Amino acid sequence: MKKLFFTWLLMAGTIVSFAQGKTLYSVSTVKPKAGMRSTFEANWKAHLAKYHTKADPRVVYEITTGEHSGTYLIVEGPISYADMDVKLPNDKEHALDLEKNFSPFIESNLSETYRYDDSASFHPNVPAEKFQVVVTHVKWAMINATMREQRRGATINTQLSPTSPFSQNFYSKIMAGSDPVTVTVRNLKDGLKSLESNFYPSDGMAPNAFKDAYIKLYGQADYDARQKLSADFGNLERREVYIMELRKDLSTPLK
Repeated sequence: MKKLFFTWLLMAGTIVSFAQGKTLYSVSTVKPKAGMRSTFEANWKAHLAKYHTKADPRVVYEITTGEHSGTYLIVEGPISYADMDVKLPNDKEHALDLEKNFSPFIESNLSETYRYDDSASFHPNVPAEKFQVVVTHVKWAMINATMREQRRGATINTQLSPTSPFSQNFYSKIMAGSDPVTVTVRNLKDGLKSLESNFYPSDGMAPNAFKDAYIKLYGQADYDARQKLSADFGNLERREVYIMELRKDLSTPLK
């Protein structure tokens, strides 16, 4: 199974509560075996009720489009590196329950960790139950410039459109080695219909407003470099786009 990101992304409903130092999200990408979807869901609900209460919650999303449709994203977070060192008293019992009641019914299970980047996100704290996820594999030599321009773009767009209904969270995969990965999660608070062109009314921004603001902050040379970076997707290895939906029925109740 190809590696992909949840999302996570996934995390839009939990970002509002992340604490200082807790910016990491562990994402398990789970694909049930053919014909085992209902069994998987029933067994996961039982496992969730027993082991993942408010003290150790999980949020679950389901991919609903593309080749990964029917894949589940089980998200833990926000956490810190220190949290990863903590062993719970029931860890052994928890692992045995997964081995017996979870693993036999899944085709694949991939675990990865992502870092949330507030400075590269735009109006992130918008609750939603449907999301458009863009997973970008960046050329190794281009990742620093790509991250810099994502943050600069978010800064300028926030200044130019402080009341925009558009909402997007940004993440990067940690310990990615030679395959850097970034993830943007658009929070579709108005559902899939908000993907229609011009769904939200224009805020009256001048055609060159972004360019002018960028040059004012960072200079013409940096703007030219930004244009070169994005020309013909010169910084990309490949990209995936899909829709995911929050599965409240498979997630820890947080209220």
